[in-house]
Parts: sequence; structure tokens; C-alpha cells
Amino acid sequence: MLDVARGDRARARVATGDLARSIIAAFACATLAFAGGCALAHAEVARGHPVAFALFPTFGVAYLAACVPLAVAYTNPEDVRADLNACRPRDYAWLFRRTWGAFKDAEDGKVRGKDL
Repeated sequence: MLDVARGDRARARVATGDLARSIIAAFACATLAFAGGCALAHAEVARGHPVAFALFPTFGVAYLAACVPLAVAYTNPEDVRADLNACRPRDYAWLFRRTWGAFKDAEDGKVRGKDL
């Protein structure tokens, strides 16, 4: 999915500084929301709502969809806006649209920084 250098090739640059801190904070928030959603789904199943099992894959897909743009921004820091703060909803929405738009337009299923 991500076009990242492997092996003896040059190591890919990763985000540092304020961008890295904002990505880590956004990832932590997404993880806490996912864990809370799974706890809620588990409580509903324990109460006897068997249809609540459908919440587990729903939360999982939402969690992955939320984290992929963060991973792309982390591995391609030079290709996102310099003032990007992943914790700001407007900035995250911009990143989300750009990342998933790049996936949609990619012919080989890989997103490169230049596609953002």
C-alpha cells in the first residue's frame, strides 16, 4: 500500500517535530476511540444484543480508514502541507481526502508522496 524503501535502498524519511507529534496524538485519539467502541460493542453483546457483533468489523474498518492517512503523512512528510496539524479536524479532513483520493487514482494500489 505505501511505497516505502526496503532493504539496502535508502531509508525513507519520516515525519519529525510538530508534524510527528500531531500525527502521534491523532493516532492515540483514534486508538482510544476504537477501544471505546469495542468496549461498547462488547457491553451490548453481553446484554444480549447478538446483532451488536456487527459493530466489531464496523469499528475496525473505521479505525483502519482513519489511520492510513496518518501513516501516509508520517512516511511522506515532505509531501504534505508544512503547517499540517493532524489533530485539527480541518487539516485531518484535508489529509483524509487527499490520501484516499490518491488511493482511488493509483493504478497499482500504492500511494506515493507525489500523489498527495
